[in-house]
Amino acid sequence: MKKSTKIIIVGAGPIGCYLGQLLVQMGFDPLLLEEHSEVGKPVQCAGIVGRGVFEEMRIPISKKPILNEIAGANVAFNGSSFVLNRSKVAYIIDREMFDKELSSSLNIEFNTQLIEAHPIKDGYILKTNNGEYFANLVIGADGPNSKVRKSLNFVSDMKLYRGYQYRVKMTPKQQDFVDVHYVKPFSLFTWVIPEGNGTVRVGTICNNPYQELADFMEKTGISGEIVEKNAGAIPIGTCQLVRDNAALVGDAACQVKPITSGGIYYGMKSAELLADAIKEGDLASYQKRWSEEFEQEIRVCLLVRYIMENMGDDVLLKIFSYVKDNANLIEKIGDFENHSSVLWSLVLNPRTYPTIGSLLMGMAKNPKFILRSLLRLPR
Repeated sequence: MKKSTKIIIVGAGPIGCYLGQLLVQMGFDPLLLEEHSEVGKPVQCAGIVGRGVFEEMRIPISKKPILNEIAGANVAFNGSSFVLNRSKVAYIIDREMFDKELSSSLNIEFNTQLIEAHPIKDGYILKTNNGEYFANLVIGADGPNSKVRKSLNFVSDMKLYRGYQYRVKMTPKQQDFVDVHYVKPFSLFTWVIPEGNGTVRVGTICNNPYQELADFMEKTGISGEIVEKNAGAIPIGTCQLVRDNAALVGDAACQVKPITSGGIYYGMKSAELLADAIKEGDLASYQKRWSEEFEQEIRVCLLVRYIMENMGDDVLLKIFSYVKDNANLIEKIGDFENHSSVLWSLVLNPRTYPTIGSLLMGMAKNPKFILRSLLRLPR
């Protein structure tokens, strides 16, 4: 056996590294296994994060990776559009630098890919391309296709969506606004993100991302030099977090916002909950605390996403128009990380009743869909 350690974190992405830093601060000496030759590559993220990533974390996060500040968004669907103004609502970051800053001084073994994990009497054996490792506690921070999750049979209902992005040399009309073009409100979309340095990130999350991106760029006249291409999977759904002496965090645990598909904030806050559970020697409490903190929010947004994905464009356009008419409300109470507060405010407004009626009529056309939606209601 190549090496023994008490805690092994599989995956040295931002969530695995942040968890590693928290555990080091608590007096542990975790070992991180990373399948790539360095931290931060390949990039598999649009690179837009809310202010909370830099303002609400237990360990201060370096602001060096920030490339640009975002003051709002231009939002469009099927010929209709509106503008949201929110000063300093988000940051555009250099993900490679961001990840490397988080990995500083951690004990990481690179070029080490997990093949499978299996339990033994007092821990786990991790079989890798670089030999076998032993751990009393295993943490899967190894992304949407987590080998830890699959090897140890964590229960999950997640669905993987495909994302694709280009970095393109061009100067946008607005340096501090993101463009969001919905394919399906409010789940599948294409974006233009200004880095603030003469480069934009043009990407999409949809069923056919390569074709969607090509069509979008042709339609909007984006034709600058493509300097980088990124691709990745986005996990949407729910997942068991703890199984015996193993746990999942980040994308491996499906800790992703269902409406916008962002996962860095949720993953890092979840890492804090997991670190506390490890420190207290009560791993099972991680699942309980996470449920109290995030589960209701995620389930509400999952239900909304499921309904929207199964509606026709006629109903979706009515819903989008209603959101457009209430853009000022979203500007006032919108939270970059928690979307259910906006959803409830819109739903409880009497002006929304005609829109809800159209939605219910759309649902009534498919009784099986109604049943599936009821089963997804938050409990």
